[in-house]
Amino acid sequence: MSSTAKQTVRSLDDLEIIVDTDFHLTERQSDILPYLESPFDEMLNSQSGDDYGYLGRVYPAHGMVYSVTMGKADSETVRTVDDIKKGKDLIEWDKAIITPTQNLYLGAVHHDDLAAALATAYNNWLLDEIIDPDEGLYGAALVAPQKPTKAAEEVERRADEDGIVAVMIPSGSVDPLLGDESYYPLYDACERAGLPIKMHNAAGTMMTRFPQTWQQMNRALPVHATSHNMMHQTNLADMLTRGVPERFPDLDFVIQESGLGWYPYFMRRFDHDYMGAKWDAPMLDKMPSEYLKDQFYLTSQPVEGADDPQYLNQIIRLFEGENSLMFSSDYPHFDFDNTDELLKILRSEFTNEEIQNIYGKTAERLYFD
Repeated sequence: MSSTAKQTVRSLDDLEIIVDTDFHLTERQSDILPYLESPFDEMLNSQSGDDYGYLGRVYPAHGMVYSVTMGKADSETVRTVDDIKKGKDLIEWDKAIITPTQNLYLGAVHHDDLAAALATAYNNWLLDEIIDPDEGLYGAALVAPQKPTKAAEEVERRADEDGIVAVMIPSGSVDPLLGDESYYPLYDACERAGLPIKMHNAAGTMMTRFPQTWQQMNRALPVHATSHNMMHQTNLADMLTRGVPERFPDLDFVIQESGLGWYPYFMRRFDHDYMGAKWDAPMLDKMPSEYLKDQFYLTSQPVEGADDPQYLNQIIRLFEGENSLMFSSDYPHFDFDNTDELLKILRSEFTNEEIQNIYGKTAERLYFD
């Protein structure tokens, strides 16, 4: 920041708008199942003959023990508008982009047609019970990556719904990876609809569907520390190599909940290797990092290194986060970030305009213009 630039953003009250780009629900199967269409409504809403509890395990269980399930950390329930209001008062956002929690595991559901039906049911529930633009509540149409053609149809069906501002891919367990041409109908539908794609992983999907090598990661600490960014890097590498952003130049992507430090490393490492292997990515017309800067956005939570402002500010500068980073809280998950924590750090490096971008202006341009 220029030494002559006057810093006027001193507190949250000085921000023109706060958009929380990753505010979670804690939806349960019992919320979604009543919205299932035939034949899955009869199958899953009946408990007859379910002595073994199989019908209660639609989403594969990873068996991992988290702090919150051990009673070592608290997490609020967010399943109703009243629950959301409690989080809104705490985070102090003006608008929020709603993200599911249980349905982050949708890509790991082994029955492909059921996964697509669950996505439709979730979207119906979300529109009926949660989304309310008058209250600043916006959502993303959830799609099942197992059925890309049906996912494209879901996008077309939801594109004009009031309050739907994006498309959500539970990306942690996708097979094949997101560069595969099978997803082109989905990408085409999103591009035509003008809806950005939110890519959000879940730590547990590393143990259920992520490539076999990583299934030995069976403890909470190493999985939670590495899984989100690791799975994002894998998908991004595949998408760039296969030319997805070149094929769909008007389509934007949002990389969610993976921290910050890995991103400038990935940019530079991929550029470095690309210079020696351009033949392996013949679709690309510019450096991989340029596509990332032009079409990809990053959400802030979890802000690692908050105790070292110099580190964090340098990291954000390295990937030009003043143009692509968007504030997110990850509320109500046990490790969510408070709204003012990042602001205290940014004030020492970034201009008023750049801070306004990170806290809401960039999200407004991406989701609401």
